Amino acid sequence: MLHETYDTNTAELWREPERRRRLVRLCAQISGDRNAAEDLAQETLLEAWRNAHKLHDPSGVDRWLAAIARNVCLRWGRRRGRDDALEPLKPDDATADTTDVDVELERAELVELLDRALALLPPQTREVLVQRYVHDSPHAEIAARLGVSEDAVSMRLSRGKLSLRKVLASELRDDAVGHGLLDRDGAEWQETRVWCSECGRRKLVMRRERAPGAVSFRCPDCQPTPADLASDFRLDNPVFARLVGEVSRPASILRRVSEWSEQYFSAERDRAVCTWCGRPMALLPHVRDDVQFDRSHRHGLVGRCDGCGEETWSSISGIALARPEVRSFRRDHARVHVVPVREGNWRGVEALLLRYEDVLGGNGVDVAFARESLRVLGVHSTTY
Repeated sequence: MLHETYDTNTAELWREPERRRRLVRLCAQISGDRNAAEDLAQETLLEAWRNAHKLHDPSGVDRWLAAIARNVCLRWGRRRGRDDALEPLKPDDATADTTDVDVELERAELVELLDRALALLPPQTREVLVQRYVHDSPHAEIAARLGVSEDAVSMRLSRGKLSLRKVLASELRDDAVGHGLLDRDGAEWQETRVWCSECGRRKLVMRRERAPGAVSFRCPDCQPTPADLASDFRLDNPVFARLVGEVSRPASILRRVSEWSEQYFSAERDRAVCTWCGRPMALLPHVRDDVQFDRSHRHGLVGRCDGCGEETWSSISGIALARPEVRSFRRDHARVHVVPVREGNWRGVEALLLRYEDVLGGNGVDVAFARESLRVLGVHSTTY
């Protein structure tokens, strides 16, 4: 009988072809291994069946499955000795209609957070909130079910929302702030879990302005004045709105922008398209005279659109951090710092040499840029 129940439930979850394809694509992106995606998707369904009693709202099955898939893929990666923060496939390698993994996972985590908050409320308060905002039941239907007046339902909902907010503001405050449900004591800047890659001493702080707004990062040591930013992504720009507009986790925001930057400022091209209007434009070397000669953000590439006037800039530090080899190094060494830029020679070409080192040891990774064009010449890692 138990086996029969499993077959029925699994078949129901797997029945819709689009859901099956979406789940396989999701597993492929999280794990980075298409060959394993089918097995990981099937394992996801097995775990979903074992925990079917936790699915309170059938309409949220896709978000629920996405959260399970993430855990399954992370366990799979750990069994193979891979980093917990598995890299998704590059956008060019993924199916065109692939699911937005970061957005799906954040929605699933938000649902889980609200489930935890509801579980801390009194049963009657929880019931009326679930009936109204999860099942979308009208006031009259809730009143009939509970045997009270509609006015009483309205009052319970008002008190319930207040109680829910109090729970989020106390027991679950850090998680609520992380999902943008609350401000951190009204502060404009919030500390992240991402270490500054310039100094390696402090964690980055992030500010997210309300729409259209912008998402900005800085290091309290490297950029002590709030007006000085390490990076700034304006959400009125169509490209950055699509990249980070619906993502709240700092690590996800930085990873998505890094992957985009690696393509946009590619060493194989000197032209790009305007991030605002889509017109072709040149990417040209640029030197900031207001920055010391050996700082990693003095040199960079800039594109200025003749059509709309939009300007896109990345320092050589941003370009280096977007390289797959450097991203891999940072996954292995969370706290790194950059050493002063030096001039040198890379296989017969005059170069600027940018090096990131592990704060706790001598391991490092070097990125060489052509002195004139600032194109990446090569990357070399050293391990001791």
